[in-house]
Amino acid sequence: MDHLESPDPLVWDERRLWFERRQTAASVEGAGKLSEQATALLIDLQACFCAGAWVAVVILAATVVDTQVEASKQRRAAPAEDLRWLRALRNRLVHEDRANPALTIEAQWTERREWERTAKRAVELVFAVFYPGARREPNALP
Repeated sequence: MDHLESPDPLVWDERRLWFERRQTAASVEGAGKLSEQATALLIDLQACFCAGAWVAVVILAATVVDTQVEASKQRRAAPAEDLRWLRALRNRLVHEDRANPALTIEAQWTERREWERTAKRAVELVFAVFYPGARREPNALP
């Protein structure tokens, strides 16, 4: 996705390893009641992450979080303010405010690093919801 070209295989592997290390660290205490659909969507989430499709990661992560929270009934699996942040961002991305769009074509080119940090934060929330027993360090989210 890095500007519509496949990322270098080393970059793909770095992203895959980051994703898998974060998931492994979060899963040490085990998972809650997992949603079949949320778990299946997690596969696409990882593929988008590895491709560097940062905005798609945010939108998909919000969907995974909502699906998993609904299935597990764990409304407090992640801090409420973090969940509100993710849902609000997803909503701004999906429901355009033409006067103030959440994403522009220019931002796709010039704000890649910021969107990557945002995508990582969204992925961390997915793991917090999947693995509610995980101990989070203060300010663990990027």
